[in-house]
Amino acid sequence: MFREFHYQVRGRGHVLEGTRGQDRTAYLACRGVQVICLSDGAGSAAHSEIGAQILVDAGCELLSERFGDFVSSDDGVALKLEIVDYLLHRLDDVAKARAVGIGDLAGTFLAVATAGNQFVIVHVGDGVVGYVKDGSARVASNPDNAEFANQTTFLTSRGAAVGMRIIRGHLDSITGFILMSDGTANSLYNSRTGVLAPACSKIVGLLAHAPTRQAKNPKHKKQLRRLVDTKIRFATKDDCAIAVLARKPA
Repeated sequence: MFREFHYQVRGRGHVLEGTRGQDRTAYLACRGVQVICLSDGAGSAAHSEIGAQILVDAGCELLSERFGDFVSSDDGVALKLEIVDYLLHRLDDVAKARAVGIGDLAGTFLAVATAGNQFVIVHVGDGVVGYVKDGSARVASNPDNAEFANQTTFLTSRGAAVGMRIIRGHLDSITGFILMSDGTANSLYNSRTGVLAPACSKIVGLLAHAPTRQAKNPKHKKQLRRLVDTKIRFATKDDCAIAVLARKPA
């Protein structure tokens, strides 16, 4: 069983401009499946914070309901099309209800789902998905930034299914996963070398080894939120979001 931590904070640039934060995260545990999702709303989209929330909520629901089928499917193309189609339909419902274009809800999509000894990673757009194995933080999926750092693929983009990455496998000695938006990646990922910062394994370790007693606002989550608020957030003007699953090593 993995422990979870997910958090997003409005970037300094958005605070100065008086605009809303556009990163969103969500977590769901259902029928033995644990899912954590992250979406970075497109800065150019008028209502991307709404779209990002829809994406993480719908992503958690879809991956928890269809996990067994997704890990066993031998048709990767059909799998990508199914995920994109489901998420686009959810966005389209909201777009119609609000009388806006679906492009106004654009955002990236990062997700990790686990159950038993298996996992599924889904990634569209920038941001980074990493994991910790044998105490070392490693990249599972690098950012999709095309040719330029400020350009990426969104779930609403024409090539979303083509650009989507799906990674499936067995957990074995994996003790954690870490998802981050591009704002957080400024601190926790070296874009030049494609390597995660050592702090990633420390974050997963802090969550993994936290006391098991229940508390409304546990100390370890306060520490992690403080890290984002006081360190990670001040390395960028962008919004910062992070989502972590962690378990104690066997």
